[in-house]
Amino acid sequence: MVVTVDVKLGESVLDGLNESQKEAAATLNGPVLVVAGPGTGKTLTIVRRIAALIEEGIRAENIVAVTFTNRAAREMQERVFALLGKRSEGVFIGTLHLLGLVIARENAPDGLTIVNRDEQMDILKSVARGRGGKIEEVADAISRKKGMIQDLGDGMKDVYEAYQSALRKNGRADFDDLIAIPIGLLEDAILLDGYRDRFRHIIVDEFQDINPAQYKLLTLLSGDQQNLCAVGDPDQAIYAFRGADVGCFLDFERDFAKTTRIILTENYRSSGTILEGSSTMIRHNRRRVDKNVHTAREGGNRIKIVSVPDERAEGEFIVGEIEARIGGTSHFRLMGSRHDTGFPRASYGFSDFAVVYRTNAQARMVEDAFASSGIPYQVIGRYSTGKRREMADILSRLRCFGAVIDGVTPLRSLPAKDFIEWALRESDLNDEGGGETRKAITGLLEAVGAGGTAADFLNEVCLLTPADDFDPRADAVVLMTIHMTKGLEFGVVFVTGAEDGLMPYRRPGKQGDVEEERRLLYVAMTRAKEELFLIHARRRSMFGKREHRSPSPFLKEIGDEFTKVHVVPDRETRQRKNGQMKLF
Repeated sequence: MVVTVDVKLGESVLDGLNESQKEAAATLNGPVLVVAGPGTGKTLTIVRRIAALIEEGIRAENIVAVTFTNRAAREMQERVFALLGKRSEGVFIGTLHLLGLVIARENAPDGLTIVNRDEQMDILKSVARGRGGKIEEVADAISRKKGMIQDLGDGMKDVYEAYQSALRKNGRADFDDLIAIPIGLLEDAILLDGYRDRFRHIIVDEFQDINPAQYKLLTLLSGDQQNLCAVGDPDQAIYAFRGADVGCFLDFERDFAKTTRIILTENYRSSGTILEGSSTMIRHNRRRVDKNVHTAREGGNRIKIVSVPDERAEGEFIVGEIEARIGGTSHFRLMGSRHDTGFPRASYGFSDFAVVYRTNAQARMVEDAFASSGIPYQVIGRYSTGKRREMADILSRLRCFGAVIDGVTPLRSLPAKDFIEWALRESDLNDEGGGETRKAITGLLEAVGAGGTAADFLNEVCLLTPADDFDPRADAVVLMTIHMTKGLEFGVVFVTGAEDGLMPYRRPGKQGDVEEERRLLYVAMTRAKEELFLIHARRRSMFGKREHRSPSPFLKEIGDEFTKVHVVPDRETRQRKNGQMKLF
């Protein structure tokens, strides 16, 4: 339903917004569905919507803004505070799981301790000992049950009950319980009415990525007032493997009959060529909402589709392209493996470049090329066994510190900042790693913040994900999976492995969801502002086999008018040629 909004709010709140953004920020009552394509300013719109609510007299404590990553929540908090200052204190801005934690711990008289993934595995190993199957598969099955995605088979029910009993015995909960526990608590009508009165306006970012349990929690809290604003884009629904259901977004207007639909149509991020090429491809999907997004910046460089001999050449090509734009003296450049592209150089820093891939396994050869070149880079989202153990050890040390203090001052009443100061002093005295523990604690402090109590801090540390490793301040090229790129943008993006079998991704003997795989490539493409490279190798090792590869079928869907093709010849061919080779 499209409506005309009579905007009466102060210009200071809506200043600088386009017409669709103003409508989304100013339509304050009832269910609202904001279809926000990539780069259309949805975070700005949400921030202004929060400001508009407060401007209209809604108390900060009655506003909830839910995001799906701690990184996005921090950015939103900073922007809301910059706009409203202390008037914003009391607004809940955080992940949906953090909101669930708030509800759960407010109703747990003896406190609640969140277990991390390693602790969950240890519990499952103890209760599922002697049973067949992998523990990871058992954990995934339990997660799907708690997410209301899939029932457990008869053979799993006893393990599930034993696992839940082990958690409850010590007042513990896992990640999925942070949605399941509040749903159970809200079966109490009096308690439900209290939370509905408290959370009167709910805004949900990335709504396309919620699962059925999360949808139920949100609909419970919104109640009859239905002041629920869902913001997202079905074309960017990429978390089905976690149980996310894009149908929650597509069916929103059916479930909320008086919904106001608003489409943000102006893209401020990507060049016209990148936006039009990616839009042409995604229109091949059937389960979507047509947005007809247009760009504020027409034209731009064509999307480069690059064929390379293998994954080693893939990394070398990327390094050469970055060096061509920044300048450098790596051995790749000195050996003449890369020369002038013929395009004018932009003013780039290393952090303006991102290399993205479908699977973490693809990162190794790219990393080797960067390590040899000397170009600074950071890899996001790949937790090695060593790093997982390191983080588990830090959490264990923090909990040991907490146990010492808890005997004197309960962690539920001790301010987090006091606990952190004490933990840092202890790490200075006892850290044999030369400050590693202090560095890790400081990093956790930056990611979580020092608000609340010590118990809150320890629990919220468990909600951090590998995506929170990203440091936007580092002047380094970013390497990450496509899933990790949500909410980010870069001047130049290199998409590696644009091959059939990787895009769309297929494991031997299994067929994936082609529409979701197309959405993944769409997300990757729309991270780019100025230049986009889609690189496919002619040979690659996958699943232990060295195979010939074909380009992704998605590449043909982009449209020739938006692309420029380049083939990097095999090394033998290059060695036979004399003189310099010119790319593009």
